Amino acid sequence: MIHAASRPRRARAVRAKGAAVPLPMPPVLWDATTTPDVVTVPARTVLALDGQGAPEGQAFQSSVGAVYGVAYTLKFARKKAGRGEFKVGPLEARWWTDEPGRWVVDTPRHTWRWQLRIALPRDVRAAELARTIADATHKQGGKLEGSPEAARVALALLPAARFGRVLHIGPYATEGESFARIATAVEDAGLMAGRAHVEVYLSDPRRTKAEKLKTVLLLEL
Repeated sequence: MIHAASRPRRARAVRAKGAAVPLPMPPVLWDATTTPDVVTVPARTVLALDGQGAPEGQAFQSSVGAVYGVAYTLKFARKKAGRGEFKVGPLEARWWTDEPGRWVVDTPRHTWRWQLRIALPRDVRAAELARTIADATHKQGGKLEGSPEAARVALALLPAARFGRVLHIGPYATEGESFARIATAVEDAGLMAGRAHVEVYLSDPRRTKAEKLKTVLLLEL
């Protein structure tokens, strides 16, 4: 569902000075297979930015840049302060609609609601994030100088939750086929699916052919 101009990152391990840099995202969000299953995602901490509109719209694109900008600013600030480094992982997006009983893709694209997320270490606090954002948005010549989107990025504590899950390989436009497979798995498990879902973007659409894009799809239960 994300637009090709956005900037997903791969969930790969990296090394710094001989030691693995931790990815603060739980593996259940990126180790899915093409076989649908039902999983529990543990409670976690994320950067979050809410918005509305189509993924190809300017609001969405500007928000993606803001979330990544804040994440990297926080990453480098914590490293400089000796508080430990973390890897900036893949972009996530929760999608839903305000129209009761309707699936997101069945509503006008300009009405789509979304929350962009990037995983953070559990010890990040709201005051630390607020200082980081203030420094970044007031830094003259910085990429986030005066950014209204960056100023709205917040810390969110997400509770544990269950999802139907699958790895979707292919264009975003064909995700409906994978969601149908998740729905069948959920029904077979005697559960009921909701109308909101989460997408974790493991591929960069600027560098990956559409038929090879990898996206973890999670249907809320």
